[in-house]
Amino acid sequence: MQHRSFGLAALTTEMVKSGDRILDLGPLSSGTTQAFLRLNCQCHIEDLVEYLTDNQSCSDPLAALEEHLLPKPAGLKFDVILCWDLLNFLDLEVIEHLIQLLKPHLKQGTILHTMRYTGRDQPRKPRRFRLLEDFCFEYVDDPEYPEVPSKGHSTVTLLKCMDRFTLFNSLMKREGMDQNVTEHFLEYDSVTSRNQVRSGGASDVSAYFNTVRDDERIELSGIGKTLGALPAASTVLDCGRKNGRNIDALKKKVGSLYVEDLHASLTWRKKTQGEAAGLSESMFSFDKGTRLDGVLLWDLLNYCTREQVQALGELFAERMNAGAILHFLVHKSAQQPERPSMFEVLEDGRVAVTGISSKRCARNLGSTADLMRLLPDYRLYSHHLARLPSGEAIQEFVLQLKG
Repeated sequence: MQHRSFGLAALTTEMVKSGDRILDLGPLSSGTTQAFLRLNCQCHIEDLVEYLTDNQSCSDPLAALEEHLLPKPAGLKFDVILCWDLLNFLDLEVIEHLIQLLKPHLKQGTILHTMRYTGRDQPRKPRRFRLLEDFCFEYVDDPEYPEVPSKGHSTVTLLKCMDRFTLFNSLMKREGMDQNVTEHFLEYDSVTSRNQVRSGGASDVSAYFNTVRDDERIELSGIGKTLGALPAASTVLDCGRKNGRNIDALKKKVGSLYVEDLHASLTWRKKTQGEAAGLSESMFSFDKGTRLDGVLLWDLLNYCTREQVQALGELFAERMNAGAILHFLVHKSAQQPERPSMFEVLEDGRVAVTGISSKRCARNLGSTADLMRLLPDYRLYSHHLARLPSGEAIQEFVLQLKG
């Protein structure tokens, strides 16, 4: 079996710079160390597979971990820690102790990369990763690796024992990835808002992997108008899907980019609070003082009630600068896809549209005039017609917050 690691490709192509210090908790045999050495990085190996092999029946695994780890210079601070899939096979108290032992060598901004197994059939031992090319790895079943069943840690449970590490990006279900693997990036003592997209944030590593087909790319004139109307160093909120899409190109076209998966938030509120669940600022995880110059809603409003459309317009207006831009798409026909699609702004300014549901439901939104009445704080900046890759007609709206 093979796995294309978008996360490790991002580290070497976007995030790691010459001279960075790398701690690899896996064996030297993966081949990744050579990629970092070519970047003039300092690499340190702490083979935790060996620790698992030697201490399966150990009465004191925490003391054994202390004995296994090599002594390090007092002033050594790591920029990146590679965990591979090993955290899946360590008890939570061992993971917590590991972080505490490494704590003197962590600094604000230290990045930790790990792979979490999410399928029902969890591996019964760590996998040996062998680098093939372009950070595509072959899984090798090594008979010398210990039989240590995966513990099945959830992301939330894992984070609770990771001290001051916070999750800032996840990658899953991309073409070439093992569909049962999610790659996580964690950051130590992060001062960045949780949903702000970082430069080199492993959004998709488009320089390595371009999986968008030509027939999935469309021209959206309103996106060009939106990006052209933004001020320099603009702050933009993208309300599309948070995981599994390329936001690298969009990040390069704006100043600060935040991503909030509002459809997921609305669905969760409906599930936990019922149909009458209201909207509030708690849906936004970035700082209250953040002022927005642009908001991309994509096709979200098609899945909102009239009350939700009005409430969203008011919430955004409170956080926007005067003249800020609001962009969204509306289906024209009486039927629409059952769920939102995925939209990715590409390097050439076009938009990739994928994940269009073949199932249909009734269209919610009324006429243009009715829609504008729900958004009284905005004026129409531009309006365009377009078609999705499926052939369905859509309207593209670009609104501007009134001064």
